[in-house]
Amino acid sequence: MSKNIFIDSYGGNVYAALAEENKLLEYHIESETTKKIVGNIYKGKVVNILNGMQAAFVDIGLDKNGYLFVGDMLIDKTELDGKIDIPTTLNMNIGDEIMVQAIKDPISTKGARLTSIISYAGRFLVYLPYFDFVGISRKITDLDTREKLDKFANKIKKNGIGIIMRTASDGISKKELKREYDYLEKLHIKTLQKYETSAVNDIIYEDGDLPVRMLRDVYTGDIEKIYVNSIDIFNNLTEEIKLFKTESNIDLVLYTGNRDMFKEFGLSLEVSKLLNSRVDLSSGAYLIFDKTEALTVIDVNTGKYIGNNDLEQTVFKTNILAAREIARQVRLRNISGIIVVDFIDMELQEHKQAVITELENALLSDRVKCNVVGMSPLGLVEFTRKKRRKDITAHLLKPCPYCNGDGKIYTNDYNIMKIRTELLDLFADGYQNAIIDLNIELTKYILTNGSLSRDVNFIWQDKRIYLVPHKTYHEHYFKIRGDNSSVLNIPENALILY
Repeated sequence: MSKNIFIDSYGGNVYAALAEENKLLEYHIESETTKKIVGNIYKGKVVNILNGMQAAFVDIGLDKNGYLFVGDMLIDKTELDGKIDIPTTLNMNIGDEIMVQAIKDPISTKGARLTSIISYAGRFLVYLPYFDFVGISRKITDLDTREKLDKFANKIKKNGIGIIMRTASDGISKKELKREYDYLEKLHIKTLQKYETSAVNDIIYEDGDLPVRMLRDVYTGDIEKIYVNSIDIFNNLTEEIKLFKTESNIDLVLYTGNRDMFKEFGLSLEVSKLLNSRVDLSSGAYLIFDKTEALTVIDVNTGKYIGNNDLEQTVFKTNILAAREIARQVRLRNISGIIVVDFIDMELQEHKQAVITELENALLSDRVKCNVVGMSPLGLVEFTRKKRRKDITAHLLKPCPYCNGDGKIYTNDYNIMKIRTELLDLFADGYQNAIIDLNIELTKYILTNGSLSRDVNFIWQDKRIYLVPHKTYHEHYFKIRGDNSSVLNIPENALILY
């Protein structure tokens, strides 16, 4: 089955998706104004030390100080082949200037999680300048492949340097691995040089933005094309491909269609489904997702699936299908922390174990580490997924002002995404003018943030878009109509979009 990457950019946001046969596998959003910090390296200053917890708070120039725990590593120890001695005590004082790397974005009231153990991720390997060891991705299970990669790593690395061979290194030549090693080594040298001349709070190394990370972390040999709708991102990725000096043929495609790219490839509906608490399975069964502050609960229901005459087989098949879809959904929605699944009760022990094994196998394709604990007598399965960034609903939903935050409504950016999709369809159908009736606060947001300015000034230069604000419209409600009349009939309060 063919896989493709799609990268869409407008309104100050970048949207990226990995899809297989137009079925979403991953979906990411990054704002140009609030970019992620994971992977960035800072020149920080220690402002407080918690000796009882062997931790420190470090000022890196953000609203909240970062948290540095003595045992934190950017790469989880379970990813490594061999033992590494992690320090057990902090060797620093208040006022010290230190080099730190962010391993978790700030979330809610918590500051960023930091590490002093620096690493640089490439497509095929991770370069750690302060540990002398070789690690192989746990997802590479073939013993001959692991042995070959271990030999490659020991031949290309220098003494005192650590390397972790990523999953994508399987099948890559030693020559190409050496090229990436040299590239990452140069990045570290530049980082050290910048640290010496930088002020406290400066970013001395910035990890790639979302499009670059999709190329580096997601692109593999089984991906056919990378579709991009922005000429700027297209040009940047073209340069990145040159930097990688890869021997593989990366097919980068500039999308120039008139309609919204995600809708054109059948992904818009898939994205909208991410906001639903209910997920239907192909058999007629369904899942219900319920998120609390501490954990996420998933309930499995047979729904319309009644099976044959054997109740145990019906329940077993439902749970197997559910396990596969649960793994896909937590990856898609970026659900992290503690996840509890209420599978339907099964009698046979071999069926229970088969469901757990199915879930574990399905989670192997997730780039974020997951750990399945087991099944309780009540049929509850608990597993964890490492938390690094917000889940996807945090980008697409916000607290509802009509129920004091008990519910959620669409964010302004998501409403604009829907408006833009309809505008693209309308203009592709031959209309020259568009009249949009919408909420007054959303109108202000569009005008003050320039959310559609780039499209208006480039691809819609010969079009006219009129915004008609309404005080009584809910934030998510809008109407769009096209009009090719020589004289337009629009309200006096209509505002033309520039």
